[in-house]
Amino acid sequence: MTSKPSAVANVTRSAPRTRRHWSEDPARIRLYSVAAIVLALAVLGIWGYRYAWSATPTISPIGLDFLPFWGASHFVLQGHALDAYNVDLMTQVQIAEQPWADKIGGVLPWLYPPVVMVFLAPIALLPFTYAYTLYACVGLGLYYAALRRTAPWPGARLPVLGFPGVLLVIIAGQIALYTTALAGVALVMMRKRPVWAGVFAGLLFVKPHVALLFPLAFLCAREWRALGACIATVIGTTVLAAAVFGIDVYTTFLHASAFARQSIVNGTAQIARVPTFFITARMLGASVEVATIVHGVMALCAVAVLIDFWRRPGVFALRAATLVCATTLVSPYLYDYDLTLLALVIAWYVRDGIARGWLRGEREWLVLLWITPALGLLGSLQIGFQFLPFITLGTLAMLWRRRRRLAHVPEVHQADDAKTSGDDHPATARALRTDTTPAFTR
Repeated sequence: MTSKPSAVANVTRSAPRTRRHWSEDPARIRLYSVAAIVLALAVLGIWGYRYAWSATPTISPIGLDFLPFWGASHFVLQGHALDAYNVDLMTQVQIAEQPWADKIGGVLPWLYPPVVMVFLAPIALLPFTYAYTLYACVGLGLYYAALRRTAPWPGARLPVLGFPGVLLVIIAGQIALYTTALAGVALVMMRKRPVWAGVFAGLLFVKPHVALLFPLAFLCAREWRALGACIATVIGTTVLAAAVFGIDVYTTFLHASAFARQSIVNGTAQIARVPTFFITARMLGASVEVATIVHGVMALCAVAVLIDFWRRPGVFALRAATLVCATTLVSPYLYDYDLTLLALVIAWYVRDGIARGWLRGEREWLVLLWITPALGLLGSLQIGFQFLPFITLGTLAMLWRRRRRLAHVPEVHQADDAKTSGDDHPATARALRTDTTPAFTR
């Protein structure tokens, strides 16, 4: 049950509670986070040892999915950008640079919009290993900066770095740290700098299927400056790529996109690593048509929830978390490394929980959400069933419940104060500053 807000004004100290929740113990949060970081470093160390120092490596190099990025840069530097979308030519370049690519039993095509080649053009000036090291470090730095803006209290530093999605992206060599950073900065800037929020949301279209709901959210909220800046950024980057590579590059890109969609439909992709309801239905034996209907219904439900949250005034943290959560449910083409976006869902959820109190089971659910990227590798691949979409759908339901149950509790704009308070548990700093303290819920 939800407790009613306190009517006592000018409260200087929160009411004593008979039992302290485990999440309010900074030492325990640090312990769990450090354990996750140590485990991640151990995995990276063992992985690197098995590849680099083993006489006969039985494991691929870290960041193998970065090969298409490096290969695309190679073609740009050679003056043949359109060849990046040629699967055969791309495979030849990848094998020449990293012979292990010949052993993966598949292809690593270049499927990103042409503007990404503009941004990453210099990458191939470095050998693959050095280029990927630089790429991963910059991505990690941007991800960390965006999450620290979202969750600015000191106690969030280690959980942000220990989030299992980070390890998954670094091992895979994908772009998800960059897209998470772009989405995070766009949301942080939404209320005070809507134009810049729109610009970063427009840049997020380097991966269109994780950006589609941002313009819809701006439209529902009547954030015209953000929406205009987003559209202008997309048009500007599209024109830039066409000017650099020629208009034919978009015909080639659309053909490559069709190839990507077909790989999901016919199962040639690693479908166990695709956490969507389309794949869940397919793994249960549904036909392509039935799986499409199932996924379409779920996607429409997610969009409906998003529209309901954003078309009316409400607590911004919940709206931000709902936007990112719905994003992970809409596209049938979503890989497990894209679930790095869940770090933003958790950060915004915690931000509102600290400000307005918690409902029963929410903090335990956020722990499940925090380990979700790891559950995909440890569960879906082994049992042959894709269950991760049910976790993200459950998170959307939790957000819906929270809005309804705490509708009477006003939004508190005190979360950033913890940044300078030096308190690992920002609820304490908030309680000493606010004039009307909503009672915590259990």
